[in-house]
Amino acid sequence: MRRDLSTTLGMLRHGGLEASARIADGLIEVHLGEHRAVFLAADAELAADWLAECAVMKYPDCELSKVWMMLVNVAGGAIPFASR
Repeated sequence: MRRDLSTTLGMLRHGGLEASARIADGLIEVHLGEHRAVFLAADAELAADWLAECAVMKYPDCELSKVWMMLVNVAGGAIPFASR
């Protein structure tokens, strides 16, 4: 299942993080706090993956990070961030 950019943004915002995306000239620019990345517009799922990974790695106290780490512990190891 592919991660949806709009859903990911909403989830992060609901958790209190400053997440945003802007689409222009065939590119998606995503921001999470002070962190930023740019992707081709056709790669929206990669932008969503980046946002999720950034949240877990840079904001360990956020809700997503806590849930992610719980799942990693249950699974007995690392879980890839990619949505494929």
